[in-house]
Amino acid sequence: MNTQPTQAQGWGIVGHERSIDILRRTIAAQQVRHAYLFTGPPHIGKGLLAHRFAQTLLCTGNPDPLVVPTNPCNTCLACRKVMHENHPDVHTVKKAPDKQFILIEQIRGLQSDSARRTLEGRRNVFIIHNAHEMNMQAANCLLKTLEEPEPDVILLLTVPDAGLLLPTILSRVQQIPMQLLTTARIKIALEQQWEVEAEEAELIAALAAGRMGWAVEAVEKDELLDERKSQLDLLAKLPSHNKIQRFDAAQRLSADTEKVDALLDLWLLWWRDLVLASNDCLDLTVNVDMRDLLKKQAAKFGSAEAERMIRAILSTREAIEQNVNARVALEVLMLDMPKIS
Repeated sequence: MNTQPTQAQGWGIVGHERSIDILRRTIAAQQVRHAYLFTGPPHIGKGLLAHRFAQTLLCTGNPDPLVVPTNPCNTCLACRKVMHENHPDVHTVKKAPDKQFILIEQIRGLQSDSARRTLEGRRNVFIIHNAHEMNMQAANCLLKTLEEPEPDVILLLTVPDAGLLLPTILSRVQQIPMQLLTTARIKIALEQQWEVEAEEAELIAALAAGRMGWAVEAVEKDELLDERKSQLDLLAKLPSHNKIQRFDAAQRLSADTEKVDALLDLWLLWWRDLVLASNDCLDLTVNVDMRDLLKKQAAKFGSAEAERMIRAILSTREAIEQNVNARVALEVLMLDMPKIS
């Protein structure tokens, strides 16, 4: 499979032309703000758009040095470095795997780096992934940078919902909202820009559930689809497992805390599909490659049980967000799972 986008695609992001147009216009008018906030559901492409914006800001591919490029050329050294995340003037901040929050020390590091001169490009760009994961001390520390930014510093924040940030931060950033896409739009993009075969593109587009970022990741990382299949196979077997087997599964799944959120998202989609299948709406299900199994389990559990499990999964996610131990939360969820012999 060819996982490289064609050179003609520019920003390489489909379905978010309005957001891209806002960014391109600010560059063309030389009115780039010092801070932008990319909002939208997980895996929709917020991080990808932030990186493409950084790439465009630092692109050196235009033969006329007096002309500011409004599209990344994707071929110059600066573009390639940003693509491979090793450009010295592009810095990323995110929650450490073993921490609950983005900490104040990380934001202080950002402030220290922002005070330094750029090494290769025209600007220092800082991308803060999931900025809502900052604790209060870190958020207040960032506020100082937003209030008194260095002239060559651009801050790019991503967050699922703008309401998760302090109002004082929101008042100092330009919001770039991103929306879910249709399955057909994602399928066409995968076929035309990533040269994915039609059958595979149809499957990935359906599984993406409107999230272009997830679709691109699935194209670039074959193991993503393999892991999805493995997790759904486990989910299908859990109702027949005894309590000890379920607790063993909870222990294994909670070992990698970074993957627990993705796991719960996957299970939510599965039980949502079961609700649809139970109401004779199998054609609306996301997991199109497993509709035979969905039909069988829908007959066993019914709509009411599937809806109960959706509520249980949402409660599990809320508990983990409130710092309940992931293993304990998953063990409780395992006990909520319906039983079949």
